Amino acid sequence: MLVLPIVSKYSPLAAIMLAGLLYFYSIPVIANNFPVTVIDALGRKVVAQKQPQRIITVFSSNTEIVAALGLSQRIVGIDGYTYYPDSIKNVAKIGGRLGFSLDSIVAQNPDLVIMTPARQATQQLIPALDKLGITNLVVNGGSIETILHNIWLIAQICGVPEQGQQLIDNFQKRLNAIPKLAKCPQVVLITGRVGNGLLLVARRTASSVNAYTADIILQAGGCLALDKEVNHLPQLNQLSPEVLLATDPDIILFAGNKAELAELSSTINGWHQMKAAQTGFVRTVSRAELLISGPRVIDGVESLSAIFQQWAKQ
Repeated sequence: MLVLPIVSKYSPLAAIMLAGLLYFYSIPVIANNFPVTVIDALGRKVVAQKQPQRIITVFSSNTEIVAALGLSQRIVGIDGYTYYPDSIKNVAKIGGRLGFSLDSIVAQNPDLVIMTPARQATQQLIPALDKLGITNLVVNGGSIETILHNIWLIAQICGVPEQGQQLIDNFQKRLNAIPKLAKCPQVVLITGRVGNGLLLVARRTASSVNAYTADIILQAGGCLALDKEVNHLPQLNQLSPEVLLATDPDIILFAGNKAELAELSSTINGWHQMKAAQTGFVRTVSRAELLISGPRVIDGVESLSAIFQQWAKQ
């Protein structure tokens, strides 16, 4: 098996960031021949003896990465909450929110299963897949850097490193083209609401597992209104409406549609007195672009950048 050195094609800043991430995971760059060995997000050595032809992707983010690499025709199984791209809509379902069916996975005769450690997927599936000798790879959500790493990792184990490099280069080119603002708006992104009335919001977290949503805001030129302290890394992503009112951000983003936003705003006394409501900077944004840690996050960065530029011009 031939192991080649890493040669970065990124901008200097991106190269430094990715080099650190790749060092952490100890990922070798391998020529397009098999067997291929990589180290996954759990630190496991994962070996693909031959190029995978029948891939099962657990969670939307992994499906979207495989499809973006031009391999959607190789996907033979997805979870029940994956709807994009259109090419996978008729693919067999192997489980959903309540768990995953090992029998359904085995029935598809996969030679690679890609998953993320959420909804007990790894605990439920890895021991059984290992026992059956089915190659399985775990990737993590994390930040935008981690998403780039996931694209690279999946491209390697699927035997399409060139496509992976092209996708990452395009991703980085678009990130580098995001305009810089003289002053960043203070932003709160509401991602949902829980039964007790608390709001779910995008925040940096100590574990960084879901930090990509907050990272999108930062990459687009915004500041996190709830995380103003540089070294403050809160773990909770829930807050009361009263905290939102007291924070009074420049921009409020709501991941959902206008009807859902109208319903939410009608239940919070004082909503229309907030700065963002007064200036017209309460905006709905795409859940698919902001809440799925796949290639479409770059679309999310560009969409938020456009909003932030409008705010800067007022």
